[in-house]
Amino acid sequence: MKVYRDIAGEQRLVGRADIPESVGAVFEVPLFGASSTISERFIVGAVTSFLTGRDTPFVERAIIASPDQMVELLPGWQPLM
Repeated sequence: MKVYRDIAGEQRLVGRADIPESVGAVFEVPLFGASSTISERFIVGAVTSFLTGRDTPFVERAIIASPDQMVELLPGWQPLM
């Protein structure tokens, strides 16, 4: 799944992670200790893109991280090159 960072209301693509498409509205990454106690939560939402040469917008499900979240915690994290 693609990972975007929400910066001032604009979603910017920052990489990809191995997140199953079947995940709900929140993806939770256990950090340490009991998984129900300490974890990082990432929002799964819709990102709309307007691609060149298309008349209609393209909508996809993606992780939308806040500016302060460490996306490197996501499983299978791959930054943009």
